[in-house]
Amino acid sequence: MTISKVVTISVAVVSLGASAAVAASLTEQMRAERMTVVRVDRAQHRFLCAEHRRWTRIEGTDVAVLASGDIVTVQRPAAGLPRVKVVRTAAEELASPER
Repeated sequence: MTISKVVTISVAVVSLGASAAVAASLTEQMRAERMTVVRVDRAQHRFLCAEHRRWTRIEGTDVAVLASGDIVTVQRPAAGLPRVKVVRTAAEELASPER
């Protein structure tokens, strides 16, 4: 085998390994950022998340759209309360073919 082929194969192997590591890291990051809503306390503007088993205070306008079973992400700005984005509603989660 020539040096050129050895280098090419080595680069390909390293690239595949790095790609797999990045993909696994991205998957873990998505899981860490996504939360499942267990309960919503509209009066206190907070929700209980299944993954962390703790209450998270959020903007009042965001709490109005939450329901138990929703999958959400939380953006934490430098100032103010966290903002919530619904990734999938409970109904969409239950209807998903992944289940």
